[in-house]
Amino acid sequence: MKRPNNGIDGVRAAVGPEKTARLQACAASFDAVAVAYSGGVDSTLLAYLLAQVFKKRVKAVLVKSPFLAAREEAAALSVAAALALPLQVLPVNLLVVDGVRENRPDRCYRCKAALMDAIIQEVGAGLTIVDGSHAGDAEKDRPGRKALVEKGVMSPLALAGWTKKDIRRAARAFGLPNAEKPSQSCLATRIPHGILLNEDLLQRIEAAEDFLQESGCRHVRVRWVSEGVCIQVGPADIRIVKAPAVHARLLSRMKQLGFSAIFVDPAPYPTE
Repeated sequence: MKRPNNGIDGVRAAVGPEKTARLQACAASFDAVAVAYSGGVDSTLLAYLLAQVFKKRVKAVLVKSPFLAAREEAAALSVAAALALPLQVLPVNLLVVDGVRENRPDRCYRCKAALMDAIIQEVGAGLTIVDGSHAGDAEKDRPGRKALVEKGVMSPLALAGWTKKDIRRAARAFGLPNAEKPSQSCLATRIPHGILLNEDLLQRIEAAEDFLQESGCRHVRVRWVSEGVCIQVGPADIRIVKAPAVHARLLSRMKQLGFSAIFVDPAPYPTE
């Protein structure tokens, strides 16, 4: 599908002249950037606008770690290819980072710091490191934000006052393939602090979420709770997991993955 490319006028039409001017001013402060890319709509839109609208030299860097689900990696690669974004996949074993495997309360901060260190070391001098954080992230408990500031990572969308709704509108306007992609978080967020992280548990949780997505659910979280899992799905997905045939297969698959206790949260998982 051919994507509309209305340049700066397309951005103005999507988010208004003021937020467009702010982002343009941020972009004017650098010529070449490395975008911390996840395949989500935020970092994708940022990379796309910097490359296609503001004509910057852009490299997207996708960190591949045990916390990145294979389906998310595949989707990120597909989107980058569709948009012709120069992409580098950077393997980083976060489980060897001090305090991460132990899953301490500051794990998110330690992870983000390690990720940014890896990107900075890989791309070297001459590239400004940017990420897709937006204005709404400052209103939430995001320990990783501290690491971004400490590492000198710029967040142009946040600096320009763009919200998640702005990002969605602009992504739709430019026809990005992941404009409607639900927000994701790393697999480590499914495991409570203090529970040791290991690849086996992460892979089993990933497989459980894969099953739910393959069953038609869009918003999914499978959280570890004392030898079992608590399954959370979005408002539109609850009817899917409650359907007798799917529910029976769900229980069977979770037990097959080694989860002895299986709970389905009756409250919908909050979406945007």
